[in-house]
Amino acid sequence: MKIDLGQMCVYDKAVKYVIEAECREPLHIGTGNGESGDVLIHSEENRPFVQATGIAGAFREFYQGNEALQVKLFGAAYKSDEETEGKTEGNEAKSRAFFTDGFFGKSAVYTEIRPRVRIDRKMGTAQSVKTKGSEKQSGQKFEMESVAAGSCFSFSIYLYEKGEDLETEMERALKALHQGRIQLGGQKSNGCGYIKLNSVKKAVYDLYDRGDRKLWVEENKAMDEVLSKVLSQGETGEERVCLTLSAQTEGGVLVKSIAVTEYGKDVPDAVNIRNHRREYILPASSVKGVIRSQIEKIADYRNCAESVTEIFGRESENGQGGQAGKIRCFDCVIGETVSNDKIQAQSRIHIDKFTGSVMYGGLFSEKVACGKLTISVELEGSSEREIGLIVMALRDLALGIVPVGSGSGIGRGYLKGESITVKKGEELLAEIDCRGGRIIHGASYVEQCLKALGQNGEG
Repeated sequence: MKIDLGQMCVYDKAVKYVIEAECREPLHIGTGNGESGDVLIHSEENRPFVQATGIAGAFREFYQGNEALQVKLFGAAYKSDEETEGKTEGNEAKSRAFFTDGFFGKSAVYTEIRPRVRIDRKMGTAQSVKTKGSEKQSGQKFEMESVAAGSCFSFSIYLYEKGEDLETEMERALKALHQGRIQLGGQKSNGCGYIKLNSVKKAVYDLYDRGDRKLWVEENKAMDEVLSKVLSQGETGEERVCLTLSAQTEGGVLVKSIAVTEYGKDVPDAVNIRNHRREYILPASSVKGVIRSQIEKIADYRNCAESVTEIFGRESENGQGGQAGKIRCFDCVIGETVSNDKIQAQSRIHIDKFTGSVMYGGLFSEKVACGKLTISVELEGSSEREIGLIVMALRDLALGIVPVGSGSGIGRGYLKGESITVKKGEELLAEIDCRGGRIIHGASYVEQCLKALGQNGEG
């Protein structure tokens, strides 16, 4: 009797990918413990890791515009209604793609802890929250921990097929991950979760072949390096619009790091925040906060406040009504590390406003950062109105109208802009010379973006 393997086998081919990846930007994988900003640590391995569910969820979201392909790769979602409470639909569509956890190397993995504050949108000051069960006001300051940029991790993907080719689509998603179209973890709008592929190895097991079936048991078939093939895949979708501001600091910038990081007699009380490479940076959260504050003012004047929600998203209320933002901001390095290390700390004093004298213990010192910096912002889609709002906010930063960081009252945080560029992929849409006050390229495009701001308002 001849056995028909095609009818007996659920799948006729199994594909295994082993991916070596590197964090291009900080990666935040939260523990899920309420307000805690700690990084998720594996209980047995005792090192940070990326959960398989997080990787699979990010890949699934990439295919949300193609529901049929999404279901074929990741299975059908569970559905319920009043008539079929607790039942599911589409159980016949099972997931063909399986992901493993992504583990960072056993060697030292750098993490960064960033101080953050919640801003009251109405008052423009640090938000104060009443502590449950007391009259105390707290909660405006918190810390966020992330795995530092440059950290490497690895994970595997298993793909099961029967009479079809799903490898091309999976490799297209891997290219999207490399390009930044797919982000992992949280804090995406603050530039976290961008990944670079260092290696993609692939092994294909023909389950009709007796030799491959034996190798599949131990998964020890020789793997081929296919990174170059993956990166040569077709287009992964619409590219984001990237806006950059090149500028020079005036009077220094101070975004304070955690209070106590070093000890010693000559150590200043406050230092500008630094990443694990010891570079002085303007963190993405500060960039986003400043741009949002200025955009809100411009949008209010132009009567297009709904665009602010489209750009930055909206927090959910009672778990419903939330909306993800379109903007992505990034950390930017301020000047040269060697030069900033040599800057002398500036001493200041606290004055008692009642007596006009120095407060007891009121002497403190601060160390600023100076030099050139490039502020980068990405926006999903190509809405001319939204791009116009961001261009105007960057212009105000370039002209020194809006400061960044603390100490604006004593001349800190102001920038002197050099140029603003708007690109979509490799295409240059506009370039503005901030010092000369002229548009070098794309004058008609900039005019269209600014005109779009007046469609719902006056002027």
